[in-house]
Amino acid sequence: MIGKRIVQSEAFKTVVGFTAAMLIKFVRRTSRFEVRRGDIAQRFWTGDEPFIGATWHGQNLILPTFWHNWREMRILVSRHGDGEIVSKIMHFLGVGTIRGSGVPKGEERRHKYKGKGGAGALRAMVRALGENVSVGMTADLPPGPARRAGDGIVMLARLSGRPIVPVAATTRARIRLNNWDKFTINLPFTKGALVWGEPIYVPRDADPETLEAARLSVENALNAVAEEADRIVGRLPASTGGGAGTS
Repeated sequence: MIGKRIVQSEAFKTVVGFTAAMLIKFVRRTSRFEVRRGDIAQRFWTGDEPFIGATWHGQNLILPTFWHNWREMRILVSRHGDGEIVSKIMHFLGVGTIRGSGVPKGEERRHKYKGKGGAGALRAMVRALGENVSVGMTADLPPGPARRAGDGIVMLARLSGRPIVPVAATTRARIRLNNWDKFTINLPFTKGALVWGEPIYVPRDADPETLEAARLSVENALNAVAEEADRIVGRLPASTGGGAGTS
């Protein structure tokens, strides 16, 4: 019971968040990153158009270390589970957060997803984009399937009028866990890759067919940048399989 109270305490979460953030920074500083299509990044970071940064769940551990060097970015972080620790990590990395979570397609009305703050988070992200602040989120949602884009990200693009920009970051030295999203832990002293994809716009008057086409475009684009990043560092893409280990 005492141990549980310690783990759930604010102090414990702060210590874990700080430690994780320092380790992530260490990986970033000791690794050599190759950037592909950096002109896309510069277009949005130096211009006046905020964007929706899209990544795959579990494949974005190192990515926040690139955000704080440019314009303001706020990351969508779940209100539940490990969300508190993730929020602490973002704080120590100098990245803002928006608390809430998406809802898997077809589960919108199921009771177990009530209270996750999805609607409030969507409004907060639309508001941030309207205030010239970029936002970042994962396109796929727990409990999976992994690498299937949900509807939330294209709905955000439709409501805000802002583009979705796919991005992937990885390292050659890494540990990939055998869980639903093949969560990747990046290791230091290695080669890294940061790959940007072309922006995807969703019309404000998009009908269901157009929204589905946009969702598929996001899914395909994210797979493409993730696989390109893996090829750059000389690793097999996560989509080809492989469980826990350093592959």
